[in-house]
Amino acid sequence: MKRRELLVGLAAGALAAGSTSQAQQSHAPYTNEISLPKANTTGKVSLEEAIEQRRSVRRYGPNPLPVESIGQLLWAGQGITSADGKRASPSAGALYPLELYVVTATEVMHYLPQGHRAETRTSPDLRPKLQALALGQASVGAAPAVLVIAADAGRLSARYGARAQAYTDHEVGHAAQNMLLEATVLGLVAVPIAAVDGPKAARALALPHAQKAVYLIPVGFPA
Repeated sequence: MKRRELLVGLAAGALAAGSTSQAQQSHAPYTNEISLPKANTTGKVSLEEAIEQRRSVRRYGPNPLPVESIGQLLWAGQGITSADGKRASPSAGALYPLELYVVTATEVMHYLPQGHRAETRTSPDLRPKLQALALGQASVGAAPAVLVIAADAGRLSARYGARAQAYTDHEVGHAAQNMLLEATVLGLVAVPIAAVDGPKAARALALPHAQKAVYLIPVGFPA
């Protein structure tokens, strides 16, 4: 009987530990919501000029990005651009598996396309941790802002089955290129980084359990 009670106790302990682990994986609450400045749709740099000028740059000036620039970058990646809710980058079945985040020295921002808003929470500087999870690439820790493209391929699974992951990966590329070109238009510099431990980065950022960080884009003013 004692052995059985011991086994039951161990099982209960394991369940409790599992519950604790799941609780730790729950996403961190955001404490503030802001309206982002209206996106500018009449830039002074042509698409062709932006394509020609875009380069991957890994050194940045120290100044933080103004909220207008951050909002414009997020809009370019996932902003709503039509009355029926279509977004700036294409999505299979208009199911939109991507989520955009911005990490600075003091906060984490989550983009809300509906209404062009963002929810924010103050945070210790997570850029060094993201740098460590991106093979130590210095640009991640040095940039005043790091754009994070996270994805939940499960949003496509019901319709596309085994193709959902590939379609999601394609969408990451679409959104990233939009934001890189927008950075060029704004006079900013950036670099896309795919060498990141996505699940660990998602945990470091306290993202919802189904989301994985796929792409990091350090961005800032030219050094």
